[in-house]
Amino acid sequence: MLGVSIRTSVSDLTHNRCNILRKGYAVEFSTSVYDSTHHSSFYPRESQAHGLSVSELTVFINRLLSTLELEELGTLYFQQLNALLPVAGLSLTDFDPRWVYGNAKISSTLIDLPLQGSASKGGEQAHAYYYISSPLSLSQREILFQLHDLFGKQVKHAVSHSRMKSMATKDGLTELGNRIAFEQAMIRQRSWAQRRDEPFSLLVLDLDNFKQVNDTFGHSEGDRVLAHVASRLVNVLRNEDEPFRYGGDEFCCILDCQTEQQLSCAAERIKASIGSSDYLVNLGISCSLGGALYRVGDTTHSMFDRADSALYKVKSSGKDDYQAA
Repeated sequence: MLGVSIRTSVSDLTHNRCNILRKGYAVEFSTSVYDSTHHSSFYPRESQAHGLSVSELTVFINRLLSTLELEELGTLYFQQLNALLPVAGLSLTDFDPRWVYGNAKISSTLIDLPLQGSASKGGEQAHAYYYISSPLSLSQREILFQLHDLFGKQVKHAVSHSRMKSMATKDGLTELGNRIAFEQAMIRQRSWAQRRDEPFSLLVLDLDNFKQVNDTFGHSEGDRVLAHVASRLVNVLRNEDEPFRYGGDEFCCILDCQTEQQLSCAAERIKASIGSSDYLVNLGISCSLGGALYRVGDTTHSMFDRADSALYKVKSSGKDDYQAA
């Protein structure tokens, strides 16, 4: 497994906590505060509460340092945040639209803080969105800024780690995720489906007559076909769907489709996109697809085998079609 060295030690981060307010930190993090936060009554009279102790910060930091996986880091952070402050929900949707923790519906205020040095998928400044269930005192604001700063430092490491993993899990020709990336994504998706009781779907796609292109026009032309198909998949799929090059002329798509009908519609969109390319049609390229809906207890292999078996039936009965498992 690829790793990233974590240079930020517990002592460094704890020392940083002591200097946060002296460096004008409150100004740095006051970029976007919504609802009633600009009203003087938003912040209640100061209570007897004070900032976190060194021991509390040490526990907090050690938990953050325990992972470099962004989704897990968000979970750990929210669990600790929720125990210390009236934060009902946390959103990290700049990284992934599904990464919402807690219950934002019961909050009265949204506080938007930038994650310094971390970019969203679109390359813009990433933010963390805090859903506050009751007004924060001045000391609670200080704690939120402290914890957000520490969280942001670990997010930077996690993003770097993710980029390094991406280099090892990206197909160089198509720039899609490769087989390793597919298997990792399936693990994440199955875990999500089990926690949320929300099924998802898998499509396996194989190009028809691809060998003929390689034999007739050479492998360079075959490579252009694969890159062209990959771009078609990226354009036709939604942001929440993920295409991969599984190997050779075979592609896999993990889809946010929860019914057979939704899966069938997605397959037809892909088939129509491939069929509408004059370049592919002139080369005699079409595609055959097999699909499978997640079932409780499915493994990556069991789900893939069902979709692949459905694909084999299409290939055996004339190609250029879709069949569900």
